[in-house]
Amino acid sequence: MLLPLAKLKIVSTRLHFSNSGCSVQKMLDNFEYFLQFVTETSMRITHKFDLNVHPNNQPMEIVERKGIGHPDTLADGIAELASIRYSEYCLTRFGFVLHHNLDKVGVFGGRARFEWNSGTFDRPLRIVFGGRASTKFGSQNIPLAEILEAAALEQLKHALPGFDKVSLEFIHLTTDSSMYERWFKPETESDLPERRMICSNDTAFLTAVYPRSKAEDIALIVEAFFIRHEWAGTDIKVLVARTADHFDITCNVPVLAGTVHDYNSYRDVMSEAKQQIVELLRNNIATDLTLRLRALEDTPEHKIASPQDCYMNVSGSAIDYGEDGLVGRGNGRHGLISPSYGAGNETLFGKNPAYQVGKVGALIADILAEQSASVGGGAARIQLAYRRGFQYHDPLFCIVTTVREIDNLHKDKITLCTDPTEWIRVCVTEQRYRPKAPILAKLISGNTK
Repeated sequence: MLLPLAKLKIVSTRLHFSNSGCSVQKMLDNFEYFLQFVTETSMRITHKFDLNVHPNNQPMEIVERKGIGHPDTLADGIAELASIRYSEYCLTRFGFVLHHNLDKVGVFGGRARFEWNSGTFDRPLRIVFGGRASTKFGSQNIPLAEILEAAALEQLKHALPGFDKVSLEFIHLTTDSSMYERWFKPETESDLPERRMICSNDTAFLTAVYPRSKAEDIALIVEAFFIRHEWAGTDIKVLVARTADHFDITCNVPVLAGTVHDYNSYRDVMSEAKQQIVELLRNNIATDLTLRLRALEDTPEHKIASPQDCYMNVSGSAIDYGEDGLVGRGNGRHGLISPSYGAGNETLFGKNPAYQVGKVGALIADILAEQSASVGGGAARIQLAYRRGFQYHDPLFCIVTTVREIDNLHKDKITLCTDPTEWIRVCVTEQRYRPKAPILAKLISGNTK
């Protein structure tokens, strides 16, 4: 069900309007407006206008990106793809998604030995599956372990250029334990309460901002630029700090063992790439910037170095050195760590797209932000809170803040996405929240998704 804002009863805490469709009057306090939209089901939406709500308009901003091969991003990706593949299995065979929360995945590093020209694993990478899921529907068994392992292999192959050299081990700790006897052991569709009425399964505070800021674009562009090179690994870390119009960028990029022959060639590929990415950014994003490439600048210029003195690996990731990753410790659902959002702590990777508030509420917020910005708001931030047991059209509060006023003619284009079939289409079919390698051409062209 989609709820257009134009059809909501309008009440203002500063100005009172009749039901005659009176337009919002401009007020003279720094373009700040305060409107409260209330439905008959008590849903409240507060609409504000604030020129500084978007990070681009703030005096400073910090953004971080953990690349597609970072251990935490690997864990997020495995968890989300596991939920997608499990949901697809259920939809194909039963017509609906069974209960699961697969957001407890651990990626525990192995060990690789390497020289300039080659490398091998002598300790395996371990993937630990936790969480809970239904393994049966009535008398029909669900091959949960096979689904999880196949999803992990698929995500690792996507994220790691040296995957074929990785030694791998799976550990299954997923259970079907619950305080409700049939929550993870349904006999019929009637054992799934969300098939009758969908409610938030927990409390949650969620935020969304649209579109991305320049600093966020830079973080993604830097990673996308480097992973196109055959010598580059994917465990790329980018930190962008903006003060006024100046961007200070720090990044670290691994080199794959076997793609450079010695220390000089290591420094040569790094030096050339640094010059190219600086030129690319200055031509397309911002002219006032500095970039530090730690894999280059943390090594001495004149030294006969070993591979261990450099940032190199075999798989493309620091899992080669025993580094671990867990779901929820890295990027947000938009692929970045953006503290200026004032975000809550919700992680959606691996959660059930049929009813769990960490995923469903996040999608509702994201769609609302995109709509609010696109119909005239310019840029938007959503702050959304849900309570356990309340339906998704009835949040505790929903604050929509845009940099420009949205006229009444466009308010009916702003809708709350409460249609579960749309949740499934976006989260499962389109795989909206699955961590993927950024594509440089899309980023340079200004594609915001």
